[in-house]
Amino acid sequence: MRVPPGVHRADLGSGSYAALAAHTGTWQWMNAATDRIWAAALTGTLHDLARRFGEQGLPGDADAIVTEIVEQLTRAGLLADGGRGTAALPPPMPSATVPAAPGPAPRWPGRMLARVGLALALAMMRLPLRTRMRLLDCLRVLPPAPPALAASAAAAVPLIRPAWWPGRIACMEVSLATVLTVALRGRRAHWILGARRMPNEAHAWVWTPAGALGLSGRDISDPRRPWVAVAAAPPIHPKG
Repeated sequence: MRVPPGVHRADLGSGSYAALAAHTGTWQWMNAATDRIWAAALTGTLHDLARRFGEQGLPGDADAIVTEIVEQLTRAGLLADGGRGTAALPPPMPSATVPAAPGPAPRWPGRMLARVGLALALAMMRLPLRTRMRLLDCLRVLPPAPPALAASAAAAVPLIRPAWWPGRIACMEVSLATVLTVALRGRRAHWILGARRMPNEAHAWVWTPAGALGLSGRDISDPRRPWVAVAAAPPIHPKG
């Protein structure tokens, strides 16, 4: 079995993991045992793992439980029989959760660009997640956004949200609009999709080498259950 392209994974701590299948837009939260089963499915060692689970006192039929979890991972788009993909678990991405300093109040030109960025974001949200991420990958050729520019864009987008819009404008739309507003200035920011555990939640924010934007208010990171970045578009490389 293989991991299809576009699958991302992160360690949430305390034996919890989150995975995102961009080709289906599906989130999957897992415990340490499920993560081990996922790895064993890729290495062809499921039978050995089921035997070890049985020896460790796993209640019930270990083989049946392992088979059921593999089927669940397959339905979630995290496993596939053959085809394109990799035979290894996706590596974790660099940290993208250190908050950036807040920016100055956005001026009128910045708000106008934010309106264009939000319109583009709402149009892109009609596309599959995989397509959105591929389109944002084109931004990798741009230089990184200066801290003040990114912070100003992040401050402008919430201010211009139209009250009359009948659809959703929440973290995914706001963060995507911020990335696009920065791109309209010829600079690069990264769209981050992340997760946390207990209760399991997903969130979206913006990252630049100066830090993360959008982890504030009720979405601020809790030390007991911090947000962990799972996927980024465009991808974050070690040097930003």
